[in-house]
Amino acid sequence: MKVIYLTSGATGSGRVVRGISIGNAFRRKEIECDYTILSGSRFSFLADSLNIKHLDIPLEDVECFSQKECQDTIFYQTLLSQNPEIIIVDLIWFTLHHFINELECKKIFLCRQVDDSFFSIDFPDNPISFQPENYDRVLAIEPFKGNFTMESINPLVLRNRDEILSRDDAISELKLNPNREVCILSYSGHPGDFKRVKKTYSYLEDLYQMVYTTTYEEGIFPVMDYYSASDLIVCGAGYNSFWEVIYLNKEAIFVPTGAIFESGERRIRECQEYSFNENGADQLIDIIMNL
Repeated sequence: MKVIYLTSGATGSGRVVRGISIGNAFRRKEIECDYTILSGSRFSFLADSLNIKHLDIPLEDVECFSQKECQDTIFYQTLLSQNPEIIIVDLIWFTLHHFINELECKKIFLCRQVDDSFFSIDFPDNPISFQPENYDRVLAIEPFKGNFTMESINPLVLRNRDEILSRDDAISELKLNPNREVCILSYSGHPGDFKRVKKTYSYLEDLYQMVYTTTYEEGIFPVMDYYSASDLIVCGAGYNSFWEVIYLNKEAIFVPTGAIFESGERRIRECQEYSFNENGADQLIDIIMNL
């Protein structure tokens, strides 16, 4: 079974990390498949740390995916050359819009909290909008309501609770004092955000042993593996950072990052009291195996 996870990753590492979460779930369930992350993300190297295969292509402008030009894109040519049996599309619906019905494979669309305006594009030659009927399954991967019908699964996180390090092991690997409280500040967002957030929360150094990490400086990955060591986490309110903390029920300060189509403030406001036990990545694998 050949499965391709499609994402862009123009900013941040979040979409690649979701792809890694899915690959790890295939492995956890001992399902043999040819799984590949296809993206233009600068953070695709993160997949190497878990031996998840990735195929990197250059980012192409949205305008390249008009009806006239889409078949000339590297994305189109690469996807067809892979000949997948299943594709998992993380938000980037417009890249396939004009040729999706040519693809004989099964198609799953993953949707997180984004503004409704994301689902229409005014191309000069032909305005387009998202067509959920083009997909075998359309899945909301966090609690929110969009302007089309979706099935809901739990949020996708990289590790299950029994896969992360124990507190003692995490403290040992981080070379921390087991008798002092620990704060992990893990922040990526946009370039420069980490230094700003680190400065803002520098007062915590008087209260905790601090562990600082960001993907922009090849920091700790997966940092979730070490969360058992923490008494407090300072992190973003993007999808992965937020849901890892919620899943592990950790004390946290969420610092939203500015984004065009999603709102960290909304995620905090609407989802901070949400709880779940089964990893949505495992639920997704069950859906894939029953397509």
